[in-house]
Amino acid sequence: MLLAAGVVAAMQVGKVPPAILALREDLGLGIVAAAWVLSLFSAIGALFGSLAGSIANRFGPRPTTIAALLAMAAASALGAQADGAPLLLFSRAVEGTAFVVAVVAIPSLLAASASPRDKRFVAGMWGTYMPTGMAIALTAAPIVLLAFGWRTLWSWNAVLLVVLGIGLTVVRLPRGAGGETVVKLDALVRTIRHRDMWLLALIFACYTFQFIAVLGFLPTILEQQGVPAQAAGTQTAIAVIANAGGNLAASWLVARRVAPSRLMAVALAVMAACVLGIYFSAMPPDGRYGLAIVFSAFGGLLPAAVFATIPSVAGRTGSGAIVMGLVVQASHIGQLTGPPTVAAIAEATGGWESSPLALVPAAAIAFVAAFGLRKALHAHEPKTGA
Repeated sequence: MLLAAGVVAAMQVGKVPPAILALREDLGLGIVAAAWVLSLFSAIGALFGSLAGSIANRFGPRPTTIAALLAMAAASALGAQADGAPLLLFSRAVEGTAFVVAVVAIPSLLAASASPRDKRFVAGMWGTYMPTGMAIALTAAPIVLLAFGWRTLWSWNAVLLVVLGIGLTVVRLPRGAGGETVVKLDALVRTIRHRDMWLLALIFACYTFQFIAVLGFLPTILEQQGVPAQAAGTQTAIAVIANAGGNLAASWLVARRVAPSRLMAVALAVMAACVLGIYFSAMPPDGRYGLAIVFSAFGGLLPAAVFATIPSVAGRTGSGAIVMGLVVQASHIGQLTGPPTVAAIAEATGGWESSPLALVPAAAIAFVAAFGLRKALHAHEPKTGA
């Protein structure tokens, strides 16, 4: 139920890419405005994500998660009634606010629900919520869009969120599955001042900057190449679900004493190489799509590696909830800025070929930060023996 809650929450990200063309036609949105519909989901999370951990601790992760799911449901239902960009953008901001609270609160409940032997797999399992939710939405959305339109898609998502919210009111969870009950100011200050936390946050921000920009616009690029809308959604879903495989692979490798920071560096190097090929003008469509799958699969190593590193950083700063909130906030900053940046470059240059001008530097910055993090946490990370 907890993982399903994360998956359905992530569907609120994945429902937008297949609907971009329908939104533009129905509401008269330009490409940049459509990009903000995709990324504004993360706006409030980018500004206030660091408070999400405190909210979960103050009210308890279970009621916080339930309230967040119901708030997302209300916002999705409101968005379905939009007759222009302002109301739709407002509803996306509310969805983003509730989303970041939910994804910060759920991991502590997951960890408490796992046996001690299985806790090491929680990071990898939780890392699959985003690609799985996006893949489901990308596969189902074109069918719903074709038969009923985008407003019905928004309404059906609201129903799913209500069902999950009600379901979590009756499911039994271990007692004490809430972690800390109070977040002290000195713990917040200590966390914010810690270099390792900022390196981890920077890595995750640069990752989501790339991931949501590349995969978010992939259906649009495929349709521009002549792929039918439903097929474009299905192909993108396959590429996105490859990211879940990368998350699970990273969890397996971390359990076998591979340093998470090394996995981050490998993921970022492969992502940068794939970006150069994806947007190379002479690349054939099949090659472009194949590189998108590789980009997503290797990129999946990074979220699980980040989540696996959070306990090490939290042990030196004093609060896992605050570190999780700040890292999630950083991921929203990446999601917020990635699509509009790439869309603006595409609009200015008349095509997608110049996208690596923004994407490759993001990968390079995170790559350097991963090596800095490895050095800082070397004494806390397991040796690989390699």
